[in-house]
Amino acid sequence: MNRLFRLQWKEKEYVLDLGDSSSRLFGPEKKWESLLTHYSWTQEEDGSYSLPDGSVALLRSGKLFVHTKGKTFQFAIKGREASDAQAASLEIKSPMPGKIIKVEVKSGDSVKKGQTLAVVEAMKMEHALKAGADAKVQEVLTQPGDIVSQDQLLIKLGE
Repeated sequence: MNRLFRLQWKEKEYVLDLGDSSSRLFGPEKKWESLLTHYSWTQEEDGSYSLPDGSVALLRSGKLFVHTKGKTFQFAIKGREASDAQAASLEIKSPMPGKIIKVEVKSGDSVKKGQTLAVVEAMKMEHALKAGADAKVQEVLTQPGDIVSQDQLLIKLGE
């Protein structure tokens, strides 16, 4: 069974096909020919996908995180998963275990879509957590120096 996802990274859209026997990433650069093909993605018990080289793909809260060769890429999922992403945009969660480096907002602040709210360090890389919509900060549940787990709620936003 194939799982097709429309992804957005920066200003471009891509299609990711996570299939049972192969996985491919299609992009507009080559007229939607496959940019990347792997025949050995393995679905793990936690729902992530892995490769023998240590690369990991993880779908969480309407986003796809791909960690490969020491770098993490975050893609926004478009299409049928967008409603899930919209609901999740008011809950800022840690995409992976790590340490809070910065919190750039406080309760009551108004934030704009794309504004950095906090920074998490994981695997010696900093990950900026950004607002998914224009909103008001209802509650900040963490502070710099805190160790957080994957999917831990860090900031609550409201309208």
